Formats: sequence, structure tokens, C-alpha cells
Amino acid sequence: MRPAQKSGFTLVELLVVIAIIGTLVGLLLPAIQAARESGRRSQCVNNLKQMMLSEQLYHDTKQHYTMGRETHWQQGVSWAFHMLPFIEQGNVYDSFVKEAPVFDERNAQAMRTPVETFYCPTRREPNADRDFDNNDSPSTVQDVAAGGDYAANAGLDYHWGTTDKDWEETPDIGAVVGPMFTFSKIKAQQVIDGLSQTFAIGERHIPAEVDSEPGLEDHDKGDTAFFAADNPLAILAGTQNGLASDRNDPDNTKFGSEHSQIVHFAFLDGHVSAVNTSIDKQTFRHLSTIADGQVVDTSAL
Repeated sequence: MRPAQKSGFTLVELLVVIAIIGTLVGLLLPAIQAARESGRRSQCVNNLKQMMLSEQLYHDTKQHYTMGRETHWQQGVSWAFHMLPFIEQGNVYDSFVKEAPVFDERNAQAMRTPVETFYCPTRREPNADRDFDNNDSPSTVQDVAAGGDYAANAGLDYHWGTTDKDWEETPDIGAVVGPMFTFSKIKAQQVIDGLSQTFAIGERHIPAEVDSEPGLEDHDKGDTAFFAADNPLAILAGTQNGLASDRNDPDNTKFGSEHSQIVHFAFLDGHVSAVNTSIDKQTFRHLSTIADGQVVDTSAL
């Protein structure tokens, strides 16, 4: 009679299996991460398409595109807020009390309700954790406002249109402005360069780190209350300095994203394009102005 042999793995065999599993996980993980990012990018594109459809509906109703912002003060709202009735958020829009400051408790529903459409899933999930701006001073109402990851195209300078001096000293306005800036009421027929040649909304760059005093962190990142009008850095961007190179770029006036080497933009004709961060600066500027007379091959973006 032969003695019974014990079945099972030896220590060496077990270590080999563990090594194989580890190698397979190492090979699969990048693919899984890439697939997840692809899904997040698709959601970001869908957000922009929905916003652009809303913008077109707004134009059909009001006969002009939304103002980038309607005031400098803490009793006005941004372009994004005016879109709410067109993305099935009419209850949030209707709750706004014009007589009260944006940070007032009476405007809690209007200003503190995060709307998923305005968040890029690669950067963050919808949350009411932004500060209210306090006229460039440390915020006194913190971590309660809804945020957003997109900016309206103000043209070359994100701050354009804020003062009467801008209009008086710029005779060729179409060569410097986008379709949505402070106090704008741009009509489709004013976009001489063409709706497919001019973008309206893009992903907004938010610097990863800023050196700020307490209460000014959100302000200095350009990431305060998204539905309020008083801080242009939170809702508008310009193209004069090109696109943000990466998340560490300190310039909070730019368009930029958390996607690798690309930024998504929605054009006035409704299409969305991914623009490489290495795009020629002058070409990028041409895409932001409504009437500079330059034609760009958008199929090459």
C-alpha cells in the first residue's frame, strides 16, 4: 500500500500565483482607469451639449445669448443661473429673491443647490461647498454655495465689458469679445465669424494650489459661488493668455480642465470639440471672438 499523498499548493506555487495575479492587476488597472476617464469625458461632453442646447433655447426666447453676468454686485446672477429653466431646474430659478444678497438665507435654494450639469466628473462630484465672494475680502459665508466647472467665453479678456471705458475705447468690439461677457446681449447675427467658429462655453481652469490668506482660498482660485454674478473669475474666462498648461498653472483667468492635455468647448452651433492644450495661442483667440474676420479649420482641433 502506497501512503496517501497530500494535495495542495506548495509555498513556491502560492508565491508564483500571487505574482501572476499582481502582474495581471498591474496590466489591467491602467485600462480600467482609462475606461473610467473615457466615461467621465463623455459625461463632460454631454454637459456642454446640454448647456449649449439651453443657450440656444434661451436665445430663441430672449433674442440674444445669456449675459455673462448681469451686475457687479451681490444681488445678481450669472449666465449659468439663467440657464436653469432650460435644464429642468425651474424651481431653483424661481426661488431667487432679487431683493436679497446672494449669500442671504432667503436665497439658499437658489444659490446653494448644486446642479450636476455644471460639474465635470473628472474634477469633482456636485456639492455645495464653495464660499460666497465678499468684494475681494475674506469670505464671511463659507463652504455652502454651489460651484461649477465651466466658464462663459468673454473673449480675449475675461473682465471685458465691466466698465463703460471698455466700450468707449474699443471701436472694433467684435475682434475682442466673445458671445457672453459682463452686460452682454449678443445676437446670433452679430457673430460674423460664424456659429461653428465661435465657442460659447468651455471648461474652466481652477489652479490646484494658491497662496491665500484665510477666507480667500476660493476667491483666489476663481471658484466661489457659481450662480452669483459678483465674482467674474468664477463664471467667465478669457483667451488672451492661452489655455492652462496643466492643473498647476497659477493663472485663474484661463480655460482649462482636469482631462489629460485636452479641454472641451461648446460652440454656438451646438457642437462640442476637445481642444489640445498645445493649441496655437492665436488660433485659440480667433475661436473666442465673434467678429475678428479669421477662419479656423475646426475639423483639425
